[in-house]
Amino acid sequence: MLTEENTLTVISFTSSRKRASIVVRNPELAGTNKEVRLYCKGAPDMVLDTATYVICEDGTTAYLDDSAEVPDELLNAGETRSLTRDTHRGIFDRTVKKFAAQAYRTLLITYKDMSMDTFENLKASNNNFEKEKDREVLETDLIAIGVFGL
Repeated sequence: MLTEENTLTVISFTSSRKRASIVVRNPELAGTNKEVRLYCKGAPDMVLDTATYVICEDGTTAYLDDSAEVPDELLNAGETRSLTRDTHRGIFDRTVKKFAAQAYRTLLITYKDMSMDTFENLKASNNNFEKEKDREVLETDLIAIGVFGL
């Protein structure tokens, strides 16, 4: 169970970062490369730059810059599904634009798993995460989960 005692570090939201992150430990996965998980949420234009991968419909992961079929609801005028491909990054951009056209604010959710050893090594080599800037090293190679319109 994830409780407050399993919170390892927090990277607060700021208006310049436009994102926030939390790092938690899952004791049930102790000793694995999934014991520690970072969750990051924020403005898609800021968070997508920290992501490398995306979770696909079938649960697999792919590179953000891999090509994918554009869903019907994201096609622009004159585009046909069978002929239109874009990168996963492009599909996120299309989604944000669609939400913006409907006056929604958007939030991108990402995560990354690591072992406790990896987390501790990052902490030791980055000033023990003393300052917020030291913790930002955690926000790399994230996996995009999805964009939400609020």
